[in-house]
Parts: sequence; C-alpha cells; structure tokens
Amino acid sequence: MDIIECTLKDVDSAAILFNAYRQFYEQPDDLKMCGDFLRSNIEMSRSRVFLGLGSTGNALAFAQLYPALCSVEMKPFFWLYDLYVAPEARKAGHARQLMNHLSALLKSEGAHRISLDTATSNRAAQALYESLGYERESHFITYHKFL
Repeated sequence: MDIIECTLKDVDSAAILFNAYRQFYEQPDDLKMCGDFLRSNIEMSRSRVFLGLGSTGNALAFAQLYPALCSVEMKPFFWLYDLYVAPEARKAGHARQLMNHLSALLKSEGAHRISLDTATSNRAAQALYESLGYERESHFITYHKFL
C-alpha cells in the first residue's frame, strides 16, 4: 500500500472513505458534504488527510489528523480524529501500516505525540492502538459541553 498526503486533487477519493467512516458512526450518507468538508480543511490547513492506496491506485485507508499545541509541554502534537479502512481491505494490515507511517512522519516533523479517541465498543481499534504502543488515558477525565 502506498500512502499519500491528500491535496485538493485527492479529495474525491478521500471523501468516499470519509463518508463510509461517518456512516460507521451512524451519520447520514452525504458524499457531497464530506467532500466539501475535506476540501475546506485542506484549503485552510485545518487538518492533514492521508490515503492508503492499493496497487491500482484505489483508496483503501483514510486518516485525518488535526494539529494542536500542548501548552504544558510547549510542543506540537496531532489528534488522530478519523481512521478508516474499507471493509474489503480489512485484516490485511493497512491500518497498522498507515498508523506506523503517520508516527514516523510526524515524529520526523517534530511532533511530540499523536493522541486519539475511539468508541468504547470499537475493540478492534483498541487492540490495534494498544499493539502499537498507545496507552489508554488514566490521568484525565474528558468533559464535553455541546453547544
């Protein structure tokens, strides 16, 4: 699998996987909105989007990361907010390969860490992250106030 960082020319391929990812989390099917959202994020440098491509150039895996700064450590880091592998490409190590690529790339760019959340029911993702050395948060409690 080849891994690329998306530019505007890759948005349509990324949007298909992003749309499927959102449907996995019980959001409505809206390919146009997904493309618009990714396009805007890339144009405004709000996120970085990566695609894992198969041997024929078809998109197999998708990741979207948001840059952030840790004021306590005074270092940059990234939130991995979205990770998805097409159902027909699962169990082939693509998520692991994409995660390893992201870790190496972001470390080489000076990022301090990658942080992420996953659903408590997503045992497959939890197993992957823990096998890659990610540690479950035990010091902080997360709160949300929906506006």
